[in-house]
Amino acid sequence: MASSSNFFGLTECNLLCVGGLVAGLALAAVAFKRYQKYKDDQRRQTYPKDTVVLHQIGRGKYIPSISPFPLKLETYLRMAKIPYINEHSRTFSSKGKTPWMTYNGEDVDDSQMCIDFLNKKLGVDMNKHLSLEQKSIGHAFRILVEDHLYWTGVLQRWVYDKGAHVPEASGGRVTPFQARMISRKIGPQAYMQGLGRHTQEEVMCILRKDVEALSCFLGQKKFLFGDDPCEYDCSIFGLLAQALWSMPGSPHEVMAKKEFPNLKDYIYRVRETFWPDWNECILEPEQGGTRGKKEK
Repeated sequence: MASSSNFFGLTECNLLCVGGLVAGLALAAVAFKRYQKYKDDQRRQTYPKDTVVLHQIGRGKYIPSISPFPLKLETYLRMAKIPYINEHSRTFSSKGKTPWMTYNGEDVDDSQMCIDFLNKKLGVDMNKHLSLEQKSIGHAFRILVEDHLYWTGVLQRWVYDKGAHVPEASGGRVTPFQARMISRKIGPQAYMQGLGRHTQEEVMCILRKDVEALSCFLGQKKFLFGDDPCEYDCSIFGLLAQALWSMPGSPHEVMAKKEFPNLKDYIYRVRETFWPDWNECILEPEQGGTRGKKEK
């Protein structure tokens, strides 16, 4: 039996040192957390009243965000003409999500919960011109895009391409090393979600059916349900725009640009309507290049 002076090979002095180190680290962690809260409280005092503070990771090279959900939420804010400012950082919400927002001191997580909160708080209804049947269809398409089509993009970007294009798309905010580390984490997440259990060929079949359904329903309409935009357009634009400007060479890009050209026209139409300052919101403004320009 080990004596008190030789517990797992450690002397009493060693144990005291280890205990002191652990206590010191714990105190440092508490101090850092308090400092972060102090800085956060100080920053919040500068937030303007009745203005959404949109917390999101920084701009992308060719697109305002290389994540569909910040782009969705920011498009909604523009569509609804709600005053907002961006706070670009890698600070995530209490649920570990991005984007999130602060409105008059209240934090709200998740892009859709942010939209629902603002709709109720400010009396906004971007779907008021839709029938109950159209709202049901719009909701179904939002779920298709955000909970199904989204994961085909996640698998393509992080598993099949192993995050190879992310450093450039992010403008260097994500390093190649970080991209590889993220890639290793995404595979198990996609497997738990379900889509990651399929082969790449099967996932591409799922992708095609999703995109074809969107293209077929959209047809030649200006927006999802006709001449007037609605809240569901924000979700669809947020995700489809990734195919054009942050997933080079992917099946998503090929389908959006070549196989279903009405989707490409739709993406540009939404961009031109709600993002006239697109060039000011990306890291590499469009000039003579072709990536951001509409192809004939």
